[in-house]
Amino acid sequence: MIESLIITLAAAAASTCAVPAPEAVAQLSLPYAAFDNRGAPFGWRTLSSSGCTDAAVSLLTRYAEENRSRLAPAEQREIAFHIGQALAMAGREPESIPWFEHALSAEASGEWDTYVQATLAFLRRDTVALGAARASYATLAPDSMRLQIIDGLVACPTEPYMKAAHCKM
Repeated sequence: MIESLIITLAAAAASTCAVPAPEAVAQLSLPYAAFDNRGAPFGWRTLSSSGCTDAAVSLLTRYAEENRSRLAPAEQREIAFHIGQALAMAGREPESIPWFEHALSAEASGEWDTYVQATLAFLRRDTVALGAARASYATLAPDSMRLQIIDGLVACPTEPYMKAAHCKM
């Protein structure tokens, strides 16, 4: 009895996370900005915030693979960051680190790379590097929303990423 209830609940959770094939195909053909900002019920951000991390990561990964030739390098880095972010927000921090590393680039702006470095320092629990990244970021973009996120990471260095990122908001 309990076993069948668990199976039923697992199947229901999986079905709420499944992106219908026509929807996935439609999203994969969107320009990047439209894909990135796709809303409910099947945009990657909605999936991620609804606990459908694997579906969000799958959608992001498929989009990156199928659109590699038309994505700008900055968009490719942003997708890698978003995959890392989805994983980290789901408590899968060690799994997220390679994706954040992939979001780094000498071609990126100093602001972007410093933000990614701050995120990596937090995930590695390197408070010295996190403090240095925060100080650097504050000179690059003192009024940025991202600085508030970094401040949360600094203020709550032992919390999970999801909680720390919102710690100062």
